[in-house]
Amino acid sequence: MASSRDNPSVRRRSNACGCGPKRGWLVALALLPALGACGSNSTPDSISLPPPPPKPAAATPTAAAPQPAAGFTPLPTPQQVIGEVGVGRVDPFAPLPPSSGEAPPVLPEGLTFSGVILASGRAQALVQFQGNAGSLVVGDQGGRTTDLLPQAWKVAAVDVAQGRLILATGAEPSSPKITLEL
Repeated sequence: MASSRDNPSVRRRSNACGCGPKRGWLVALALLPALGACGSNSTPDSISLPPPPPKPAAATPTAAAPQPAAGFTPLPTPQQVIGEVGVGRVDPFAPLPPSSGEAPPVLPEGLTFSGVILASGRAQALVQFQGNAGSLVVGDQGGRTTDLLPQAWKVAAVDVAQGRLILATGAEPSSPKITLEL
């Protein structure tokens, strides 16, 4: 198959301007600035912006407070919240008030707590009381199982890790307690 280049009998078409195929794009390129100049006849000095839209009038507060929707509880106003809170703060260094009308138990006179040990997997507290010295374990009660505690006092807990002995003044679990620390 022969191409039109190889065949001299095929005529080449010319562009609408009467130029050859290679010059057509040069003519279009030369006319481009002229077309751009015809499209706008305003100068930068004559450009004007439209006026800004008018500002909406400030909303005036309504005299009536909005009513809450059915089923919702309205939140308290700032004045109600401030009125409920007391002025100042609680002193963190003040002694705690007694929780009940009873005075806390007082450590028996002559009882000395010396330390804690862990012997055979059992926590023990080392104490001295009325000339006697020895160790106490959880459950020991003065007057019944040991004479290292006064009558009706009981060992509630021995904490080896913190070095504490906790004594209770009665047999009930809710009886007042004293914590002795090293």
